[in-house]
Amino acid sequence: MLDSGFNAELWYRFIEKHRVTVWYSAPTAIRLLMKEGSALPKRFDLSSLRHLCSVGEPLNAEAVIWSQETFGLPFRDTYWQTETGCIVITNFPGLEVKPGSMGLPFPGIPAAVLQPQTFEPLTEPGTVGIIALRAPWPSFIRGYWNNEEGYRAKFVNGWYLTGDRASVDADGYYWFMGRDDDVINTGGHLVGPFEIESALLEHPAVAESAAVGKPDPVNMEVVKAFVTLKPGHAPDGDLELEIMNFIRKKLSPIAMPQEIEFVESLPKTRSGKIMRRVLRAQEWGEPVGDISTLMED
Repeated sequence: MLDSGFNAELWYRFIEKHRVTVWYSAPTAIRLLMKEGSALPKRFDLSSLRHLCSVGEPLNAEAVIWSQETFGLPFRDTYWQTETGCIVITNFPGLEVKPGSMGLPFPGIPAAVLQPQTFEPLTEPGTVGIIALRAPWPSFIRGYWNNEEGYRAKFVNGWYLTGDRASVDADGYYWFMGRDDDVINTGGHLVGPFEIESALLEHPAVAESAAVGKPDPVNMEVVKAFVTLKPGHAPDGDLELEIMNFIRKKLSPIAMPQEIEFVESLPKTRSGKIMRRVLRAQEWGEPVGDISTLMED
């Protein structure tokens, strides 16, 4: 373990010195590496690396493509929860990596995407539902401390409900949409924040992003994006409009942010996961709740 903050040069030197073979990181760190560029790692011998993996939040397609071009290996997204005790959906070795996808269910752990009202498995490719797993397995959670009712509520028809939404394509690959309570309902259309954030990261000026719903008297909710910029870019009205139109063309008018707020940093947990609920609570004037895991500047 390297007990230090982010330092791209130090990280690469550490991998070279100790001949690291499996590198497990987080999307936030990978995006910071991308900001440092592809020239820096070429100064180090990173040939010991066999697998690059990512965890903590969904990994955007751009990061997968960048790592393939830079290291000759793609960062592989891995999905699991504290409750599962192990990786349950992932881009495991030997599997073709589709940039932006979570991959396939881990062998031996059945998974499905369920219709949110009936909790029946969805069979139409591309339809968004709740990720569910057929439990148990050896590392699966036995219960919540002093909350048996909350534990039982996580199960329907023999499925464990993760609380996350995704779609499954024709090849069985899972595509993350967001937490069930993160999904934005704008004018009756459900929009996943991760889809918007991934598109935002493809804009050359955007370093990091978070998308949340904000109240709207007509559409119930509209999309608001929080954006940090790469060095050399300054926030102004022209850039905001440019980014909005970029998303409109790349995704759709429904997914286009109606407002972009440029910020110096985004609220994150100490493990690097963006805390969207903090941003959403600010927009809705709601209590932020427990922020004990919030990273301090």
